[in-house]
Amino acid sequence: MPTTLFVVKVTIPLGQEAAFNAWYNAEHVPQVLQFPGVASARRYKSLEGEDKFKYMAVYELQDEATYRRLMASDHMKLLKAEYDAHFPQSERVRFAYTQVWP
Repeated sequence: MPTTLFVVKVTIPLGQEAAFNAWYNAEHVPQVLQFPGVASARRYKSLEGEDKFKYMAVYELQDEATYRRLMASDHMKLLKAEYDAHFPQSERVRFAYTQVWP
């Protein structure tokens, strides 16, 4: 059972959301899922709240070691570079969580 979450929150400039969602769903997420130990991916859009980020991607990873390998990998460097090339005006933050219970 996966025990680590990798979360990315993003705000995309107006007018780029349709292209962002199409690219993220069809290209970016499948590329992330190719990394060994990445178990699943889900995306969400904000309904309300105080967070300035409109979109959130949640990736389940097998464990913390998988997360550390992903972050240090050439695969992640390529993912970041492709993201930045497609959407340089976006704003994003990343978080990682490891399961503490149960």
